[in-house]
Amino acid sequence: MMKRARSFIGFCIIFLGFFYFYTSQNPHSQTGADQHMGHSYVEIPKDHEVPAVSISVAPDGSDTWLLKLELLHFSFAPEKVGETGPSYNEGHAHLYINGEKISRLYGEYYHIGKLKEGKNEITVSLNSNNHGALMSSGKPVMASMTVDVNQ
Repeated sequence: MMKRARSFIGFCIIFLGFFYFYTSQNPHSQTGADQHMGHSYVEIPKDHEVPAVSISVAPDGSDTWLLKLELLHFSFAPEKVGETGPSYNEGHAHLYINGEKISRLYGEYYHIGKLKEGKNEITVSLNSNNHGALMSSGKPVMASMTVDVNQ
């Protein structure tokens, strides 16, 4: 019985060590101040124009929805995605529905398709070419709205 307990404890220690190492090295598993919905932050310097995004969602045919983005001081740059340096006024957007990342956006319109019945939280964040979520004064540059689907 004692040998089994030591084996189990040894396994747990090795597993926890591996888990700690993996989560501390994996950029997609960070949390807290270093991350916003899966990516690190890019703080916009005070001397740069701060971009803004607003969104609207409207029915697009039967049971489907169309997202429209309105941007200020920001342009899409799909050809530059993945550049290592931060960009403050160009990049791409990320679409989240109910907290789940749905897509990367490179234009002002996106066909969402069907939404689940009930309330759906739609969020769009602006991201630098290096994938970092843009931040201004410690707050993400993003827009959210709730779409209530009654079927």
